[in-house]
Amino acid sequence: MRNSRRSTLLALLALFLLSAPLRAGQAAAPLTLGVFPYLSPNQMVEQLSPLVKRMEQALGRKIVMVSAPDFLSYVDRTARGEYDLILTAPHMGRLAQKRDGWRLVAMSGQQTATVILVRNDSGIKKLEDLRGRKMAVGNWRSVTYLLAEEALAQKGLTLGKDVEVVETATFSNVVQSVFLGEVAAGATPTLLWDKWVHVNEEQHRALREIFRARPPNPHSFLVMAPAGVEEAAVLRLRESLLSFHNTPEGREFLQKSQFESFLPPDEKAMERSDPFIHVLIEPRK
Repeated sequence: MRNSRRSTLLALLALFLLSAPLRAGQAAAPLTLGVFPYLSPNQMVEQLSPLVKRMEQALGRKIVMVSAPDFLSYVDRTARGEYDLILTAPHMGRLAQKRDGWRLVAMSGQQTATVILVRNDSGIKKLEDLRGRKMAVGNWRSVTYLLAEEALAQKGLTLGKDVEVVETATFSNVVQSVFLGEVAAGATPTLLWDKWVHVNEEQHRALREIFRARPPNPHSFLVMAPAGVEEAAVLRLRESLLSFHNTPEGREFLQKSQFESFLPPDEKAMERSDPFIHVLIEPRK
């Protein structure tokens, strides 16, 4: 009888030990990284997977990337807490910080900057020459658009009044519209234009810049965590991102993604987005 009871206890103990890791795995559900909608799903997986892997190693958790159909949906889902972490645009991150208590973990060294392009044969020399002409732009809630709007305003031009706006589906379409002569000018991110020679050399040769936003500008990408995340987890993730450049995988990712580097939080840098957050909470005028 004693041997039988001992065998039963040993069997129950073995079952408990085998099932414990499973229960722990079930409790540690994957984290959701909300990526602002600037890439297609395939591009998101291809370009950001090395970053996600680094974050998984820092937190010891599986991370799943998700996005949203448009900027406002993404901002709304961030506010509702549908994401455990976010990789977001500067003005979206600033709004999440000020309104919803999100914390900045790290930011990219790369800054958002706008370039305004015209055809070489257009005769357009400066921004003032765009009065009464058409300019292609991407999403009007993007920092790229807002920087172009600001640049024109400094020259006494109102975008949408003195310069006609032609909205395109993507910033790549902006470049193509200028090249085809459908518009006189186009505003697109330097992030895209500086690589365009490798995308379409003919188009790159046919176009030239009449404006490029000078730094300092808002940092392009922010990694953020909600207010309730433990301080130790935030510090672990921050340290991992700040040291990512010390690895071959990190250097390759930072070069290909054009993030350039990861930097620690900087409140003055965050404040550069303050003039732009209104487009995320107010109807278009």
